[in-house]
Amino acid sequence: MQNIKRQFLDLFIVLLVLLCSISGAFEPLDNALKSFRFGVATRPATGNIVFVAIDPKSLASVGVWPWPRHVHAELIDKLLDLDVSDIVFDVDFSAASNERDDALMEAALVNAGGFVSLAGFAQQKSARSDELEFTEPLPRFAAEAGVVAVNVRTSADGVLRRYPYGIRVGDTLYPSLAGMLSDTPAADGEFAIDFGIDPETVNVISVVDILEERVPAAAIAGKQVVVGASALELRDNFTVPRYGILPGAMLQVLAAETLKQNRALISGSALNGATLALFIAIGFLLCRWKFGLAAAVGVVALLGVGSELIAVILQAGSAITIDTTAGHIVFAALALAGLSRELNLRRFLLGKTRRERDVTQRILNRVIADNFDGVLVIAGDGTVLTASRFADEILGLTDGQTTIGADMTKILPPVLATEVKVALQLQDDVVQAPEPHEATIVDRTGAKRVVEYVITLSRVDAEQGRDAQEQGNAVACLTFRDITDRRATETRLTYLAAHDPLTGALSRTKFSELINSAMQSEDGQLVGMTVIMLDLSRFKIINDTMGHASGDELLRQVVERFKGCDVDCVARLGGDSFAAARAGILDGPELDRFCNQVLHSVSADYRLGDRKAMIGAQIGVTTTDDSGYDPDMLISHADMALSAAKASPVNGYAVYSREMDARLNELREMESALRQAIAEDQFFVLYQPQVLLEDQSMVGVEALVRWNHPTLGLVSPAKFIPVAEETGLILDLGRWVLIAACKEAASWPRQVKLAVNVSPMQFEFGDVVEDIKNALELSGLSPAQLDVEITEGLFIANPERVTRKLEEIKALGVGVALDDFGTGFSSLSYLGQLPIDKIKIDQAFVRGLPEDQHAAAIVRAVMTLSESLGKKVVAEGIEDADQAWMLKLAGCHIGQGYYFGKPMAGSDIVARMQHRDANAKTVVAR
Repeated sequence: MQNIKRQFLDLFIVLLVLLCSISGAFEPLDNALKSFRFGVATRPATGNIVFVAIDPKSLASVGVWPWPRHVHAELIDKLLDLDVSDIVFDVDFSAASNERDDALMEAALVNAGGFVSLAGFAQQKSARSDELEFTEPLPRFAAEAGVVAVNVRTSADGVLRRYPYGIRVGDTLYPSLAGMLSDTPAADGEFAIDFGIDPETVNVISVVDILEERVPAAAIAGKQVVVGASALELRDNFTVPRYGILPGAMLQVLAAETLKQNRALISGSALNGATLALFIAIGFLLCRWKFGLAAAVGVVALLGVGSELIAVILQAGSAITIDTTAGHIVFAALALAGLSRELNLRRFLLGKTRRERDVTQRILNRVIADNFDGVLVIAGDGTVLTASRFADEILGLTDGQTTIGADMTKILPPVLATEVKVALQLQDDVVQAPEPHEATIVDRTGAKRVVEYVITLSRVDAEQGRDAQEQGNAVACLTFRDITDRRATETRLTYLAAHDPLTGALSRTKFSELINSAMQSEDGQLVGMTVIMLDLSRFKIINDTMGHASGDELLRQVVERFKGCDVDCVARLGGDSFAAARAGILDGPELDRFCNQVLHSVSADYRLGDRKAMIGAQIGVTTTDDSGYDPDMLISHADMALSAAKASPVNGYAVYSREMDARLNELREMESALRQAIAEDQFFVLYQPQVLLEDQSMVGVEALVRWNHPTLGLVSPAKFIPVAEETGLILDLGRWVLIAACKEAASWPRQVKLAVNVSPMQFEFGDVVEDIKNALELSGLSPAQLDVEITEGLFIANPERVTRKLEEIKALGVGVALDDFGTGFSSLSYLGQLPIDKIKIDQAFVRGLPEDQHAAAIVRAVMTLSESLGKKVVAEGIEDADQAWMLKLAGCHIGQGYYFGKPMAGSDIVARMQHRDANAKTVVAR
C-alpha cells in the first residue's frame, strides 16, 4: 500500500507539473531562462541595416514634433545622395499636413524611384468591433512608395517577443517591415525574435547628422536604412527580453536581422517542456528504483544541468528554444518527495510482508475482475472462488458478487460445467499446454453464443492456506471469450468469397469451382453440362437515367428470373454479365425452347418502384460435348458465342461452334501478321486524285494504305484496318502512313492538297497532334498542304476533348475534313461548331445520282448547309460523267472517284501532273 501511495504521489506530482506546464503556468520562468540564454551567447548584427534615429539631438535641432514634411523629404534626398539601398520609415504619414510640405515629400518619393517604403498600421475599426482596418500613408505618398506593416503585439505580460511575417486585413496581406528588409515573402503567422543579436552592434546614426552632412558616405552607402524614433519622449518604446526597453524602430531592425541571419527562433511549445519533464521524471524514477534515491538525485541533477546546457547550445547555435522549467521543477518535487518518503521508510517496512500479500491478492482479484475475457477460478469442490465482470456478462449475471462462492453447476452452461468437472477429477494428469475449444451456449436471455474456452489447472500447496487445502489440491481456471461476432464475420466473408454481394449470385471463382467439381466424376461427365452466358443491353441507360439504386434492383431481379429458368446455378461475372449452368446437354428444339424461355423471362418488363423499365438480352451457349470439361474453356467458348449473339441488335442467342475458334485464331494470326508487317515495311501508300469539278484539274489526293503480304498478296483494308483498331496497332500504322505520305507529297513537282485519314483510336489513345507535327517536320511538307480526314463517330464519346485537339491541329495550319458525312450521328447538331474546313459527302448518296431523287435532295441540302457555313464540299465515289455533272450543278467544289482516277502510286501522280503541265504549255504556245 505504501508503494502504491508513493507511486500515486509520484504520479500526482508528475501529472501536476505536466498540467502546469501544458497550461502555461511556467511560462514566466521559461521566458526568464530564455532571456538569460540570450545573454550567454551574444551575436553581432550583420551591419547591413542602419538605424537613422529621431533622437533628442534631432528633435532639438528641428525644434518641433511632428516634423514638417519637408524635413523628411530632405532626409530622403540626403540618404539617396549617400547611395543607400533601401529607406524605410517607421513614421506615421497617414494624415495630411500643409500642401507645400506634402508636395515636397511627394517629390522626394518620386525622385527615390520606389526605393522608399512607408509605414502602415492595422487597427480596430471601433472599440466594439474586432474587425481591422489598415491605415496607409496618404494615397499620394503610397502611390510612389512601398507600404509595410509596422504592427507588433506584446505578450500577456507586456513583453514583446514575437514579430509578424505580415499583417492580414480582410483579404489583403501586407508585408511587415522586417520581412521587406530581409526579402522574406509576406505570410500569415509570426516568428520569435532572436534577442541574442546585440543592438549595440547596429549602426545608429542621428537624423541631424544626416541632414547636416556629417556622415561619411562609406559608413552608409549600400546599406538599408530604417528611420524611426529613439527618443523616450516620443513613446515608441517596447519592453523586450534581456534588454528591457528598446525603441520600436530598433525592434524592427532586430526583427529584420533575425530573418537576415536565418535566426527566427523555433519555439519549444509547452508540450515539449512537458515532454522534457516527463523524460526527467521517468529517468529519476528509474534511477531511484535501480540505484536508490541518492544516485537518482545525482544522475537527474546532471541531466537537468545537461538539458540546460543543451538549451543554451540549441538557442545559440540552431535558433531553437526549449522549455526546461517543468523539468527542473519535476526533478525538485520528486527529489523532495523521495527524501520525505525515505524518512518514513522503516515504519513502512514493519508491516510490509502482510501488506504486500494483501495487495498482491487484491491486484490478482482486480486483474481477474477486469480481465477482457471471461475468467472463473473454481475450487476442487466446484465452488467459484473469483470471477471477472465479463464472465458475469456472458453468463447473464447482473451482479458479479453473486458469482463468488456459488456452485459452478448452477451458473455455468452444462457443457462448460462438465468440462471443468472432468478436468478437476483428472488433476493428477494436469495438462501443461491446454488447447482452446469451442462450444455453443445459451445465455440467460435465450440467445445462442459461440465461446472459445481453455481450462487450466493449478496445484495449491497446504501452506498457502487452510481453506485452499480443505477445498482440494488443485483449482481450475476457466477462461473463455465470446467469438459469436467473429464466427458470424467469418461466415459472411466465406459467403462473400463465393457470392456477389449485390445479387446473391455466385462469383466467377465459385462458378468455376462448381463446374469443375461436377465434371470430376465419371457420372458428371456422362451427364454433361450446358453453360450459358447472358449479357444485358440498355442496362447502362437505365442505370444513368433512373439511378444506381434502380440499376442494382434490376440486377437482383435479373438473377431471380435467371434462377427460375430451370438452371442449377447462376453467377454474376461482372457489371451486367451473368452465367448459368445446368446438368445435361441441350441441343436442337430443347435448346431453342430453353434459350427463348430465358430471353423472354429476362427481357420482360421490370417494375422498379413506381416506374417501369425494359432491357434486352443476348445469350451465348456451349456444352461439354463441344468445349470439354475444363471450366475456363466452357466459359470462354460461351463468351465467344455471346459475342456472336451481340452482333445482332435484337434479343437472340448463339451456340458455340468450332468456326468461332477458327475466327478467333484468324484474328490472332491477323494481329501477329500486322505486327510483322509494320516491322518489315510491308505497307505502301496509294493516292486517289481529287479534282475541281469545274475543269477537272487535280487539286489534291487522298492517301490510302495498302498491304502487300509476302504470301497472301494484297490484303483488303476492310480486313486489316478493323483488326488494327481493335488491337491498338492502328496507332503505329496511322503514324507510319502520315509520315510516308507527307514525305512523298513533299517531293512532288507541284503542291496539291494531301488528305490523310486519322482513326478515332489515334485521337483517343495516341497523341495525334504530336504525330502531325513530327510528320511535317520530318517531311518538310507545308502545313497548308495537309488535310486530316476524320469521321463523325469520333465525336460521340468525348466531343469536347476531340474539338480541343482539332483546334490544336488547325492552329498548326493543317486543314480538317469531315469524312463520310451523313452516315454518323447528329451531324447537323454540331456541324456548325466543329473546327473543320471540308465536308466529304459519302459515296452512298452519290451512287444513286442522278436517278435517285432522294439522294439528290440530300446532296442539295448538304450543299446549301455547307455554303451557309463556309465549308468546301468533296463528293466521294463519282463513277461517271452524269454524277460529276449533277454534283457540279448542285455547287459541289471537288470530286473524287474512279471517274477521275483510281488509287495510284506516287510516281503515277507525278506523271499525271507533268502530263497536265505539258498540255498547259502546249495550249499557251498555240
